[in-house]
Amino acid sequence: MSFLALVFIFKILVTGLLVGVPFLFLPASRVSASTGYGEAAAPLFRLYGVAIFALLIGYGYGYWLLGQGTFPWGVIAMGLLSNGGGAAVLFAKGAWRRSKLIAYFITAVAVALAVAALAPDMAVTPLW
Repeated sequence: MSFLALVFIFKILVTGLLVGVPFLFLPASRVSASTGYGEAAAPLFRLYGVAIFALLIGYGYGYWLLGQGTFPWGVIAMGLLSNGGGAAVLFAKGAWRRSKLIAYFITAVAVALAVAALAPDMAVTPLW
C-alpha cells in the first residue's frame, strides 16, 4: 500500500460516507437542517451528491491504475482542481470558518496530491 493509494482510499471513504451518501439519501428536511438552506435547495444538494460520486469513481480509477503500475496523472489533476479549487473558494470567501473540518480535509487532500505530483516515485513506493 503506497502513500497515494492511502490518499485515494481515505478520500473515497470519508467523502462518500460524510458527503455523498447524506446528500443523496437523507430526507430533504435533514439536508436542509444540516446545510442551513431551505428544503427547496435539496435538489441542488442531490445533484452535488451525484457529482461527488462521479469524482469518487475517478479516485477509484486512480487506485486501479496504481495497481496496474501506472501513475494516475489525470486523477491527480482532477483531485488538485476539485480539492484545491474547493479549498481556495472556502478560504477566499471566509466560508472555511463555518465548515472548518471540510476545509481542512479538502486542503489536506489537495496538499497530499500536490506532494504526489511533485514526487511520484515516493508516492507509489509501498509503505510496508
